[in-house]
Amino acid sequence: MTNSHSIKITMSSPEEIGKAIQKQRKAQKITQKEFAQHLGKSERTIQKYESGEILMKIDVLKQIANELNVPWQELLSPEDNNIPKDNTTTEYPAYEFHTMSDVINALFAITELTDFSFELTNTKPPENTEWTAGIKVNGKGNGKYDADFCLFMENWITKKNMLQTGKISKEKFDSWKSDMLAYYKDSRLDNEADSKTE
Repeated sequence: MTNSHSIKITMSSPEEIGKAIQKQRKAQKITQKEFAQHLGKSERTIQKYESGEILMKIDVLKQIANELNVPWQELLSPEDNNIPKDNTTTEYPAYEFHTMSDVINALFAITELTDFSFELTNTKPPENTEWTAGIKVNGKGNGKYDADFCLFMENWITKKNMLQTGKISKEKFDSWKSDMLAYYKDSRLDNEADSKTE
């Protein structure tokens, strides 16, 4: 597969996410100590979240958002999202698929990753009324990113449905896509994850 033109996106850094959490917490007049107790974390951990010292996994961010009663995506997007920031853009290559072979080759590569517990699925007549094929990940599996993958897919399906029904614009969808790429950019595969990840 070859790379085509690249897309530049605005990144939400751990510091920006931390500031968004802190802003929501203070707006609700919750102390760090109280917030820590609600989440079952130490006060020092909350301080690290809010200062950007810890790169949170998506399930932790979702737990925090639930406690603050805000959509977790809101914590990923800085308020000044449309203002360019120095040194906060990166490029993600788009992929070109010209033949069925390109698609199959990508599937082979994806399912060989060891940080996900991929399972190939297939239903066909006469055993089943539908003829389907897919790749399944168990969110409670042993792969390092199984839960993150399932949470992402859950959100992706929701966003896609919102786009198709006109509840969000293509620009909003593309912005969400950019946020997701930026959020997961440091989630290294093959045990290369940053030691600060929690």
